[in-house]
Amino acid sequence: MDPIASADGPAWRPPFGPLATILLAVVAFGLGQAAAAVAVSAGLGQEGLGRLALPADATVVVWAVLAANLVQTAVLLALVMGRAPPACYLGLDRPGRGSLVFGAACLVALVIAANVLTLALGRDLVPPVQIAVWRSAADQGMVLPLLIALVIVAPIGEELLFRGFLFAGCARTPRSARITIAATAAVFAALHVQYDAFGIALIFAIGVLFGWLRWRSGSTTLTVLLHMGLNAEGLIETMLVA
Repeated sequence: MDPIASADGPAWRPPFGPLATILLAVVAFGLGQAAAAVAVSAGLGQEGLGRLALPADATVVVWAVLAANLVQTAVLLALVMGRAPPACYLGLDRPGRGSLVFGAACLVALVIAANVLTLALGRDLVPPVQIAVWRSAADQGMVLPLLIALVIVAPIGEELLFRGFLFAGCARTPRSARITIAATAAVFAALHVQYDAFGIALIFAIGVLFGWLRWRSGSTTLTVLLHMGLNAEGLIETMLVA
């Protein structure tokens, strides 16, 4: 692997090849999920573990999202630090105004197209599980923690994993970048098991868009910000419907 120049210091070599990147990402994800189970159990008692299977329980969602993403992100940062400049390797930069405007326009266009298709097929614009989670949050006094978990923490954790760590380790050539964009989008979508096949297909399209924007701009910060905006828009729609 060729050395890469960094504004933070001398040239550095990518520390992990594609296979090692995938294996380490699986480890980080697994540790995050284990942390989520521990956090839910510690915070809600043994009955909390049984409620992990209930994606509409806002308290469980908040505990699980916070624990999983915080631990997962900490593991990824620990893996990179000392081996490469973390900000450079993970694409954490300050995206230009042009990239922000272009990315936002692409996302708005995709959301509008998805909403039109959803309504044209006679489907609910807001999935029932989202309405149930919102109502659960309102009943449990968990609206603010839910907003923090879904609008801030989840986008950071998910983007650092998929468009940050995995993209940096696997997308080394134009061909491998295209494969990485499709593969990470597929896994990203498949993990959203609370939705049906149609919802997962829409999430796959969003993952492809985020991956392409990461490739085009070189910025994971851009996809984090867009992901935050997307989740905020989804919660606003949910609040209006619920």
